[in-house]
Amino acid sequence: MISMTITSFSFFVFLAAALLIYYLTPGKFQWWTLLFLSISFYLLAAVPYTIVFLLFTSLVAYLFTRFAIKDVDTSGQVTLNAHGGAFVAAAIIIIAAVWFLMKGSAYWIQPSAFMHARIPAFPLLQAIPLASAFGMGYYTCQAIGYIVDCYWGSSKPERNFFRLFLFLSFFPQMTTGPISKYKNLQSLYEPHGFELERIEKGAQRMLWGFFKCLVVSGRFGAIVNPVYTDPVNYDGIWIWLALFAYPIQVYCDFSGSVDIVLGVAEMFGISLPENFNNPFFSESSQEFWQRWHMSLGNWARDYIMYPVLKSKMTVNAGKAVKKKFGKKASKNFTVTLGMFFSWLVMGIWHGNYKYIIGCGIYFWLIMSLSEIMKDRLDILNKKLNVPVDSYGWHLFRRIRTYFIYSISLVFFRADGVGSAINMIKGLSTFFTVNFNPWVLFDGSLLKTSLTVVDLNLMILSVVILYIAGRLREQYGFCRNWIGNQGLVLRWFIWIGLFVIVILYGNYGPNFNASDFIYQGF
Repeated sequence: MISMTITSFSFFVFLAAALLIYYLTPGKFQWWTLLFLSISFYLLAAVPYTIVFLLFTSLVAYLFTRFAIKDVDTSGQVTLNAHGGAFVAAAIIIIAAVWFLMKGSAYWIQPSAFMHARIPAFPLLQAIPLASAFGMGYYTCQAIGYIVDCYWGSSKPERNFFRLFLFLSFFPQMTTGPISKYKNLQSLYEPHGFELERIEKGAQRMLWGFFKCLVVSGRFGAIVNPVYTDPVNYDGIWIWLALFAYPIQVYCDFSGSVDIVLGVAEMFGISLPENFNNPFFSESSQEFWQRWHMSLGNWARDYIMYPVLKSKMTVNAGKAVKKKFGKKASKNFTVTLGMFFSWLVMGIWHGNYKYIIGCGIYFWLIMSLSEIMKDRLDILNKKLNVPVDSYGWHLFRRIRTYFIYSISLVFFRADGVGSAINMIKGLSTFFTVNFNPWVLFDGSLLKTSLTVVDLNLMILSVVILYIAGRLREQYGFCRNWIGNQGLVLRWFIWIGLFVIVILYGNYGPNFNASDFIYQGF
């Protein structure tokens, strides 16, 4: 049971004390302070004994890279010790196995339930009776990435265990990521003097995250949750409403949490990687995944897809395909194969078969077919004289991409694969007499937990999100544009956003921030 989350009052107290202690610490000792703060946060935010799993993962990553790698020269050339490759492989397998045992119980529980229903003598397997390790999905990826980078020579093995432990345990990113590379997070160990501007910018980023998490996400959830909880009693427009509302709920929940995390890190002078870049402005699924959960996508690309593409088996298979079917077919084959393993791992990472189908296999098929059909579709557009440079065409592509992602999220939100398939079948009620679009206007939405104020806030929030997205496309960050405005307008925007969060944010005794969608990973 998580007792302190990034939106709780206790976290604000912790953060204020942490900043005070950090900036009172002499520069060369500040990273030790960060380590102390990270351990303290873990013990306050998670079941305390689960820090053992984090410590174990850190020790494996530290010791096995030291055993495996003798030296890395300035050019990145790696000299391995005896059996160095075996040590690297063993470290990855051990760390992945710990994750599987703690977070992957669905992979043995669900098959055993399936078999037990047909063969009663087959035992019902249970999860390991231990609390889930806080942030394990994120620090596991970072540990594996660190090991592989050391093996490839892009990072040198850390000689100080406590520095590596800080990299894996840095407290802001333990909640919802993002997933960082060791070589890109060296600012953890650098001294930082106090700068008021840094605190202000971090607070602004946090405030934007609070708006998305506390004001927007839960209100869209008021439509989504009843439909997915009891789908039998909903059809027609309700299923479509839930379908299109859930991506906004997930986006505001996840990206808002990451905004808070990045804002906190910024206050300490630490730059964590961006995880979102206006994903709903994407015009293709490929572009969408270059803008959504970018740190996980980059991790899968660097440590799964590229190694598969470069493997001897894939290269030989590609040559065979090229010899028989040509260069283009060979390229499509190897890229498709690399994407398969990349998407499979991303589906597995989420911890359930439904994610393998809805995230892994689904998007692998979508993106593979898109790659294969790209030239044919371009030719078809020219024959049909499609105005590909028009606003209408770009808008159509964005709506299409949003719809494709919405379908995948049915598997994400539904209780299981069967439930997800039934929900998708329910979309066909669009074509039946049960479809009643007037529920949008006849007050039916007020029969949920929503009020008129909530509905108005949802509309206003979508407008604000769109404007902020447009500003980010042009200025890099919305706050960059705000910072260039006059004093009155700047304060009006930030105070207005603060008032909205205070008046309309979901928090207090009835709000459970541990329900954040991606905090469980």
